[in-house]
Amino acid sequence: MKPPPFAYHDPETVEEALDLLAAEPEARVLAGGQSLVQELKFRRIRPPALVDVNGVGGLDGIEETGGALRVGALVRQQRLLHDPLVARAQPLLSEAVRHVGYPETRRRGTVGGSMAFAAPWAELTAAAVALDAGIEARSARGTRDIAAREFFRGPHETALEPGELVVGVRFPARGERSGAACHEVCARFRDYARVAAAAVVDVGADGRCEQATLALLRVADRPHVVDATAAVNDGTDVEELLGDIDPPDDIEASGRYRRRVAPVLARRALHDAMARAAGGEEAA
Repeated sequence: MKPPPFAYHDPETVEEALDLLAAEPEARVLAGGQSLVQELKFRRIRPPALVDVNGVGGLDGIEETGGALRVGALVRQQRLLHDPLVARAQPLLSEAVRHVGYPETRRRGTVGGSMAFAAPWAELTAAAVALDAGIEARSARGTRDIAAREFFRGPHETALEPGELVVGVRFPARGERSGAACHEVCARFRDYARVAAAAVVDVGADGRCEQATLALLRVADRPHVVDATAAVNDGTDVEELLGDIDPPDDIEASGRYRRRVAPVLARRALHDAMARAAGGEEAA
């Protein structure tokens, strides 16, 4: 199918993009376009205009300040795989993005687009929630920093307000002894995740876990965050921690399947994250 008609805008600055979004609140932002274009072709969405931000300068940087890592909205997903700063500062991003599509799609897909599109299977959203990231949103009214754990509201639903544009994602500094891991299952290699689990573990000087966080995909209508410290320190059963999940049934998997698989992936992610935090294993 062909997309419905729309006006096309090609701004060169953030300010110009924000002015366009303020004038046309129902417009959609085009970044990588890997998901948006499909929605247009199937006419699931009918925006009056597209604001193509690929030519906007200043949105494709990666920088570290005081240990915190800021990733610009137009940073391509493929770059997260190979950037040495990302690998050192937030290795979970490099690991999570390995599960995202194929090199061809990752070369177009963007970090900001993954956040704004909020697909239920998007591994980078789980990483953002597990790492307690902040989403930087700008509009003609000003700038907001939205906690990732409050940003995602449901499938393809976020806390973004009309006229707002994601300009970056900020990840807090890691602890001195921190490890992370990501595991998922899918029907075929590189397919959408049926279930995914991302874990972040921080340990103290005595080797005991100080904080363990799980973020799971496809067990709720948004990334589901769980404090898993007790599972690492006290042997609390992961199934007990996940006892309140009520995964949906859909064409890809049943809720029953997801309830069975989620604890398995959670254990694997916690095990690997703890090993890396303790210094016994490097991220693959």
